[in-house]
Amino acid sequence: VRVRYSRATSSTAVTDIIGKINEELSDCIYALKDVTLAHAVATRLLASGKKLCIAESFTGGGLASALIATPGMSNALIESIVCYSNDSKAERLGVPRKVIADNGAVSADTAFEMANGLLADPACDVAIATTGIAGPDADGTNKPVGLCYIAVGTREKVRVFRFRLSGDRETVTRTAINLALFLAYKEIS
Repeated sequence: VRVRYSRATSSTAVTDIIGKINEELSDCIYALKDVTLAHAVATRLLASGKKLCIAESFTGGGLASALIATPGMSNALIESIVCYSNDSKAERLGVPRKVIADNGAVSADTAFEMANGLLADPACDVAIATTGIAGPDADGTNKPVGLCYIAVGTREKVRVFRFRLSGDRETVTRTAINLALFLAYKEIS
């Protein structure tokens, strides 16, 4: 949301309007100034002192790339793994092969296990995992293009979110990256 006003508008009126917007949309707002979502997440993560680990499948490193644009992220980001194959999910993150066989690589259970695998590292405070189908086709699965699961959590709890995104491959991937960033922002809050 951008609030535009003329020089004739009083600062009190602008402050009141911004306050009302913030009140109404507080669950959807990550900043009251013009900053990227990735920068807001990075800043919040750095201020919290928490350490982040990321496992990306269909977002292919885009999440980590967005975050490391903020200077100092080396103080908060432990690792980012692009685990595109099922073997990588199983061998690197410890996702049980039975979970992948029974539910598929694109499933809530797989996203949960990916995040859990990251949280096995005692240095990891916050984990983000993404798995989905960006398109242009479903690669032989019976799942729709645009289906994705994003897991965000800590050792206390991991939440998995399901989304059905639309658009071309680039749009689906970019939207999923932004959703993961927003969910992480809320988790770190």
